[in-house]
Amino acid sequence: MIQRKIQLHWKNVSLFFFALIGFSWLGYALWSRLQTIPHDPWKQATPVSARQKAEKEGKSILFLIEPQACTDCAEIRKALEGFADIQSSYVLDAIQEGSDPSRYESVLIDDRYGDEISALSDRRGLWGVTNGSDEILFLKKGVPGLEEESILLKLAEKNRFPSKGAEIEP
Repeated sequence: MIQRKIQLHWKNVSLFFFALIGFSWLGYALWSRLQTIPHDPWKQATPVSARQKAEKEGKSILFLIEPQACTDCAEIRKALEGFADIQSSYVLDAIQEGSDPSRYESVLIDDRYGDEISALSDRRGLWGVTNGSDEILFLKKGVPGLEEESILLKLAEKNRFPSKGAEIEP
């Protein structure tokens, strides 16, 4: 049996290492590009995480109810995100009909807001405020304006609860 000696040319070895470095750089560039995709402030992992975040930060929850094929949800989102003080006063949360039917149906059951809830059948979005125990404090249909911003800021101050670790003043 004849054994052959494997000889590698230095050009092949250097080409292999440069290719390895190039693919590593390309992988890192793609990974870092994917990390810069903007985070959607309305997406929370679970309703419990939104409540925990609100309790930890001492805020209420501003939610958006989105029926399937919503006609005005994009405008509502832009308007609420455009209010500078709102994002610092609330934790944002979206309740979508298709992805979270139990939370969506729990809002439909609340009979205090029959007029607003009827807008969901017209494929229009609703937005409102809940406290830490998921009690709806405020519910409104349509795109918010400056009047609604002042209402939201008053609600945020009225319903602010102390964050964890903060001392409660007597």
